[in-house]
Amino acid sequence: MSFTDRFAAPQRVQACALLAALAGIVIWSSLLLTSAESRTPEVAPPLSAVRSDNPALQWFSNQTAPVEIKVSGVVAGGRGAVAILSINGGTPQSFLLGENVSHGVKLLAIEGDAVVIGQGGERTRLAISKLPDSPFLPVLTPQ
Repeated sequence: MSFTDRFAAPQRVQACALLAALAGIVIWSSLLLTSAESRTPEVAPPLSAVRSDNPALQWFSNQTAPVEIKVSGVVAGGRGAVAILSINGGTPQSFLLGENVSHGVKLLAIEGDAVVIGQGGERTRLAISKLPDSPFLPVLTPQ
């Protein structure tokens, strides 16, 4: 009994190519259709912004820079009440009611013993520092 070749060489090459294509489809479909674990790194929660007195750091920020305000006194003037304030340790300056004290900081009210400052939607009442009581001085008139 002799072995007779039913398939010619081109048909064998075509069958091998078909089997290779089917094997590729099976392998790639199993890889693409299964759900894979995410390999993206976890994002750390944003840290709270560090606030600084440096104006250069505040250029692109929507927050106002912290301002240290010291109330030296209030005076009743011809144009209304005037508050005398020291901003960030600077020399005292006079401010009228409704005037901007610093960027984003406004003088909202002037009272007899305090001023009210508005910053970032918050109202802060700053009391006027009181002078210490004077010592007792004897009367120096002749008797």
